[in-house]
Amino acid sequence: MSVRVRFAPSPTGYLHVGGARTALINWLFARKHGGIFILRVEDTDEARSTLEMTEAILDGMRWLGMNWDEGPFFQSERKELHASTARRILATEHAYRCFCTRELLEERRTACAKPEEWRYDRLCLGIPMEEAERRAGAGEPFVVRCRIPDDPLSWHDLVKGPIRFEPSELDDFVLLRSDGTPTYHLSVVSDDVEMGVTHVIRGEDHISNTPKQIALYKALGHPQPIFGHLPLILGPDKKKLSKRHGVTSVMAYQDEGFLPLALFNFLAQLGAYLGEEAYLPMDEIRERFDLGSLKKSASVFDRDKLSFINYRVILDTPSSALRDLLMPFLGRILPRRTIPVPSDAAIDVMKTRAKNLRDLATMLVPFVIEDYPLDPKGLAQHATDRAALSALKLLKTGFAALQDEEWTPVKLEEILRRQADSSGVKAGALIHLCRLFLTGTTASPGIFDLVAAMGKAGTLLRLERGLRETSEPG
Repeated sequence: MSVRVRFAPSPTGYLHVGGARTALINWLFARKHGGIFILRVEDTDEARSTLEMTEAILDGMRWLGMNWDEGPFFQSERKELHASTARRILATEHAYRCFCTRELLEERRTACAKPEEWRYDRLCLGIPMEEAERRAGAGEPFVVRCRIPDDPLSWHDLVKGPIRFEPSELDDFVLLRSDGTPTYHLSVVSDDVEMGVTHVIRGEDHISNTPKQIALYKALGHPQPIFGHLPLILGPDKKKLSKRHGVTSVMAYQDEGFLPLALFNFLAQLGAYLGEEAYLPMDEIRERFDLGSLKKSASVFDRDKLSFINYRVILDTPSSALRDLLMPFLGRILPRRTIPVPSDAAIDVMKTRAKNLRDLATMLVPFVIEDYPLDPKGLAQHATDRAALSALKLLKTGFAALQDEEWTPVKLEEILRRQADSSGVKAGALIHLCRLFLTGTTASPGIFDLVAAMGKAGTLLRLERGLRETSEPG
């Protein structure tokens, strides 16, 4: 059997983490089996669906590297197909016209002993087809309801195992509304049949929809696809992930400075066990992925783990590849400036401490401008030692005497420690001052790697500025 799967987002909001995980599992399954990954936009909620949201969903998928093979198809353009499917089911008497008004339905519901458990009582099922057609032809409003089979509706779920619904748990649900528009279940099954979908892999919140859709497959005489329902993603409080847990939009993670490979790995690990590595290349994830490894229980969204994966991906990404990605972040930090491109050496040394590109861009500011602020607490802590400041002036002279080929971490450390000894100050005092003047902060990667990456001209300029701003008046 040739595998055909689909991802069917609703453009009533951005591509969120749960939707992205569902898309990723479908995409991996298709790629693993040489199948087809279909993108179908379920935009039938015209009041809430927007082109902006549609494009945002497509952007999120492109950013994560999930290219689709067919589509995007838009459900709103397929209404005639859906209506014709309803007519086919009606003609075989697996569906029927229901003339009950909302008022009558509500009256019967409230009259029963347990209104909250009331299901449609099939009052219109007994109307002969000829009479139903006559009443419909005369203009009497009606909906089309699917007749639930008398036998249980069951399937073997790829994730959950055997699932079974009794007929008594379901009612004859609506296929076509009184205005002729199709409902969700009709649209979904019509499209899945027409597109030849073989596997329906989606969130477990769709489990209650599945028996109704199986009833439609039976009514159409079409084999039902293989179903798999993915467990929910929970927040740290073990409740369903939502906006209250922070960022949920995929593209918001891009704005925060996460790399797509990091989020891809994180979502893949939420769905299945792939090994002990912090992260894997996409090709390796495709190779290792198997539906049998899908997790059966809910996964907790661990932002610290996502940040750690992102840190590792940044660390392993060549600085030349990070450079262009960093420029928009530098532009936001330093608006209305012409910003030099940071050197590979600068990126290499600072990325060892960065959890995301936004943080890395902030760390690189002292490498691309000279008038960055100096931390007041750092100044109070380290720049009041007049002996250390005097030693730093001499250290600056020693640095200036170095040839370009001598500008290495080993040589820089040798000169600093020699100057500390000859000046009678601790090497740490000089290191703290160098760090403060070169970065504006009291924390950085190894100071000698930092100075080497800053370069001779940049280092001398920044040390001079620091000494100037901390000199005593007069």
